[in-house]
Amino acid sequence: MTRACLAADAVNLAQGIPSYPLPLSLQEAAVAAIRSNDNQYTSPRGSEPFLQAISDFEQRRWEMPTPYDPETQICVTCGATEGMLATLLAVAEKGSNVIIVEPAYESYAVNLRLIDVEARYVQLKGPDWVLDPAEIAAVADRNTRAIIINSPHNPTGRVFTREETQGLADVCLRLGIIVIHDAIYDELYFTNERPPRISDIPGMDQQSITINALSKMFSVTGWRVGWVTGPQRLMERVARVHDFLTIAAPTPFQAAGAAALSLPGSYFEELREVYGKRRDILVTGLEKCNIEFQRPAGAYYVMCDATSFARPGEGEAELTQRLLREGGVGVVPGLCFYGSDRSGPPQIRIAFAKGEDTVAEGVRRLYNYLSAG
Repeated sequence: MTRACLAADAVNLAQGIPSYPLPLSLQEAAVAAIRSNDNQYTSPRGSEPFLQAISDFEQRRWEMPTPYDPETQICVTCGATEGMLATLLAVAEKGSNVIIVEPAYESYAVNLRLIDVEARYVQLKGPDWVLDPAEIAAVADRNTRAIIINSPHNPTGRVFTREETQGLADVCLRLGIIVIHDAIYDELYFTNERPPRISDIPGMDQQSITINALSKMFSVTGWRVGWVTGPQRLMERVARVHDFLTIAAPTPFQAAGAAALSLPGSYFEELREVYGKRRDILVTGLEKCNIEFQRPAGAYYVMCDATSFARPGEGEAELTQRLLREGGVGVVPGLCFYGSDRSGPPQIRIAFAKGEDTVAEGVRRLYNYLSAG
């Protein structure tokens, strides 16, 4: 999409690549590690300082009565992407199935195809993107090993409520399904309180795995450093798989990661404030365009109903190409986030990960194009 936007001289509101400035102290921490020759493998599970930093960070922000054990309940991975693949390889096998809550980040289904595990789907109910736990029970069977959830959610910006989270936990505890929580956006929320966490529900600490990374919190998608947390019995399996996938995550960036996770809470408050302003610019522009959407409560995406400007017989891919070519704006067709058949209106995803000027210019172009008919 980046190449397509450059070729069309279009504003790229398609990709979720963050643009929040990386603190100088974190840059210096990475450079210092390299200059001190800290460039060889760490332990496969991660360096001791980074593992301890993760344990402290998670305990601090979630007010955990007992922190994760750095030696047995955490595994550092090459980003959340490897963390997800390692987790799926650890909990599922050929002949089993994993449920995906969709619309969903497309790599979930690709990972399952790679390891020859069946994907089953539960769709969030629009226009409010509500999760119905009863549908999870309806598609699960004795071969269901896990369900993948993402909250705050890509591509809709939803944050699951406590009621939805409890309902999900009730079903999974009853059926013995592991919840894999992709928590990559969990510091990007615009609600008054921190989004609920599935592992905080009684019983789910032993039946859930959480995946996170430095990428979106600190705008370092190229560092490829993430972590997986969960109960010891599951983390032993994840760590074994990770060892044979990549051995270890990049050592200098683990050192920088330890510094990152030690930043004060004010860093994350400022992060949310900056992205909140970008969200408001996009939301105001979309309202001006008379486009229907659900106001995002987290992450940096909006899923829009494209009914009002889709042409008769036009598919989502053709629609987004037209917006790129004629409107000068890059967005993502909704079909990219579905693996199952769906009915309902055409959809597009718009990201507000870029700076305020970029977001404002994108919605200005969109408004001018749609207004011209």
